[in-house]
Amino acid sequence: MTKTQNPETDEILNIIADEVGISRDELEGDTEFADLGVDDILAKSTVSKIAEKTGLRLPGTIFNDHTTIESLRSYLQDSPKHSVKTTDNGKPNSSPPGPTNPLSIVLQGKVASAKTIIFLLPDGSGSATAYLRLPAIGPSICLIGMNSPHLNACKDGKFSVEGIAAVWGDEIRHQQPEGPYILGGWSAGGYYSFEVAKYLARKGEKVKKLVLIDSPCRLVYEELPMEVVHYLSKNSLMGNWGTEQPPAWMIDHFNMSIRAISEYVPRPIEPPGIPEVFIIWAKEGVLKNSDTVATGLDFNVKVTQMLLQRPDTDGPLGWDRLFSGTKLSVAKMPGNHFTIVYPPDCKSLSLLLKDIVQDQESDRKCLWHKL
Repeated sequence: MTKTQNPETDEILNIIADEVGISRDELEGDTEFADLGVDDILAKSTVSKIAEKTGLRLPGTIFNDHTTIESLRSYLQDSPKHSVKTTDNGKPNSSPPGPTNPLSIVLQGKVASAKTIIFLLPDGSGSATAYLRLPAIGPSICLIGMNSPHLNACKDGKFSVEGIAAVWGDEIRHQQPEGPYILGGWSAGGYYSFEVAKYLARKGEKVKKLVLIDSPCRLVYEELPMEVVHYLSKNSLMGNWGTEQPPAWMIDHFNMSIRAISEYVPRPIEPPGIPEVFIIWAKEGVLKNSDTVATGLDFNVKVTQMLLQRPDTDGPLGWDRLFSGTKLSVAKMPGNHFTIVYPPDCKSLSLLLKDIVQDQESDRKCLWHKL
């Protein structure tokens, strides 16, 4: 393959190859993206990754508009308005996803035609793009991811868990004017979705189901120390960033999230607003057979041990204390805290979400433990 003359285009093609899971040499000029397995979900994921790593805002229809490698290369090189934004030192600027960072993004399906809408609150990064790689949950299901309103804030910005939940609650009611609602969230998104559920209940709305995805309950676990985030970032252990570290905006938002969580003490949801609760735990720790002393981290901190070593995670682990008199359903899935939203582990997460939508337990295919 002939090297492109434009270094930014070359970088974008490298990102595409990584996302598709092939070598760069396989990106030949007349190769169809469809033949490489680029469907709607992978296209969204790839566009998001390009935005995260380069700051380039490609149209969501880019792979339909330019179906071959050569067509896309020509588009990138011949369109100055799409050139990659760079910092003063000439390196790509990893900006928050989306040109205006809308509060909600439709990731799967259509709001107007969906029989069921699932709203997923973001993790500590504040970005809905965490859920972009989830395989399609079902043909009648619309999946909406929520973005933090503080994605563009400086790292010294501040918000409260309850305050930001109210912002998201209003946006959710804008997308779906009345309940019943299905809410969920991964990691810190579990805290956010819990508070959104309480906010909607106070507004007289019904939250039917709440999904807590590998979210350590604050009644048992501390806020995640920022030094753990820095360690994971430095050692490329926060998802599939490869040898690169996550962008600065993500770390900054983690910093804000951790400050908010450090001041957050959840209070139980009171009847009659208690939803059906589903808890999903990852089976593995982030570190495998590692010398914990060499990390320099304090493993006496329970949440650090929980995420990195993954001791036994049977049961609700504190969440039952926040839902008086209701039964909780608990399941485990392959992967660690970060890989569960990336292929191949995210396939199991989509199957679990598909299960949760089913109202009859007999229609659920995965193994759930009722507690």
